[in-house]
Amino acid sequence: MSKVKTSMQVLEFFPTPVFVVQTQGMDNQELARQIYAIRDEEIATGIANKTGLSNNGGFRSYDLLQRPGFAPLKRLVLATLNEHMVKGAWFAEPEVMEAQFGAMWGVINGKGHANSTHNHPGGWISGVYYPQVPAAIERAGSLSFRDPILARTFTRSFYRSVPSEVASVAPEVGKLIMFPSWFEHHVGPNLTDEERIAISFNINHASAR
Repeated sequence: MSKVKTSMQVLEFFPTPVFVVQTQGMDNQELARQIYAIRDEEIATGIANKTGLSNNGGFRSYDLLQRPGFAPLKRLVLATLNEHMVKGAWFAEPEVMEAQFGAMWGVINGKGHANSTHNHPGGWISGVYYPQVPAAIERAGSLSFRDPILARTFTRSFYRSVPSEVASVAPEVGKLIMFPSWFEHHVGPNLTDEERIAISFNINHASAR
């Protein structure tokens, strides 16, 4: 009896990409300074407290898009999208334009502060940039994503890349993370005595321009 020959092709259907970019050259100290100044400004004018958002403690600013000090960060996001993610590289969409920014906001999480599970309705691509992170990054509060395919909880044993329902990315200074806006995520509590600063944003689909 002749030996049976086989060939196998593995198709990973419905993966969810998360783009993690370690950057250099941004003036992170200046970005952090601006977020602190905006926090002080909003507290002084009595508009700092927000409800109905994912924040569990901490501070979240109002929209930063019109503030000129964040133009370098917007350019970094657009360059990353256009050089590595669109035009068929990951998405079929054409070049992303500055007008597609839907919102940008700053978050300061001190000790014990976190963000509950949420997504970003109406957005296409969402992301976060870290200009300031506690030295103990493993205790600073990671960005965690929940498996969007609930049926996979019954067959987790064979899913090789993520053996649990949650996958996490630790914050680091200069790290830029982008992901589909529908992807549910949360931020774990900051367990350090230092403050972590994140600048988050939404990019709208070209059809929404």
